[in-house]
Amino acid sequence: MSWMGEKPFGLSQFVLRLARSFLAMYILLPVVLLFIGSFGEKWFGTLLPQGFTLEWYWTLFSEKMYLRSLRMSVLVGALTVIATALLAIPTVYAVHTSERRLLRSFFDAVVVLPIALPPIVLGIGLVQAYNWPFLSLVGTWQLLFFAHVIYSIPFMVKPIMANLEMLDWKTIEEAAESLGASQWYIVRRLLLPNLRLGILSGAIMTFAFSFGEFQLALILTSSESQTYPVTLYQAFYVGTGFACAAVTVLVLVAGVTLWVLNRFSSLRVMQ
Repeated sequence: MSWMGEKPFGLSQFVLRLARSFLAMYILLPVVLLFIGSFGEKWFGTLLPQGFTLEWYWTLFSEKMYLRSLRMSVLVGALTVIATALLAIPTVYAVHTSERRLLRSFFDAVVVLPIALPPIVLGIGLVQAYNWPFLSLVGTWQLLFFAHVIYSIPFMVKPIMANLEMLDWKTIEEAAESLGASQWYIVRRLLLPNLRLGILSGAIMTFAFSFGEFQLALILTSSESQTYPVTLYQAFYVGTGFACAAVTVLVLVAGVTLWVLNRFSSLRVMQ
């Protein structure tokens, strides 16, 4: 008999906790093994690597090719976030304030098209479209940046639209206009501050996609404009330990970035 007010620990809760434990193990175990493997001298045919070395990290941070690809990923990711935000904010505002159902339905259908389109189709299409004698962008980071903007725009649009729909924006805007506020003042002091959480969520998802995207980068870049995931793929042919070190750095960069952005978002909410 259970105590008064205490929920009995039933079979369903046990199964749920067991499933959560297996899910956490399924997700974390490969990351832990990669971290261990990044310090191993040799890892082939065994559960755990043999020996201990820091050679793989030394090689990773001393080779210009890997540092260049890491900088390229950060550059393309940051520019993709800026470009998608500049496109998404005015578009979402225009669609939301128009209050036209047909326009909203058309907008919802168009904005998810990049997700429905396989990356290889978009990549080959861009290669054909921008591979002319007078305009050849194939192999440049600019073409990859353009492809990432197209493919990641839904990740920025959806959070901002959801954020705006949570506000009674029509009342806020009418109140500001009745007090004599200019349109620029409304955008700068009311719209953008109220959309900061949606913009931040979209920025996190957009940067995460752009930084880790592989298929478009493999098709559109050259040896001079390769991003980190492409270099990471090539690292597997150098050595297992080296590849593990490269993946560990990628996981750490992504984890620290998400933690910082999450802390910043929490502080903004508290304020």
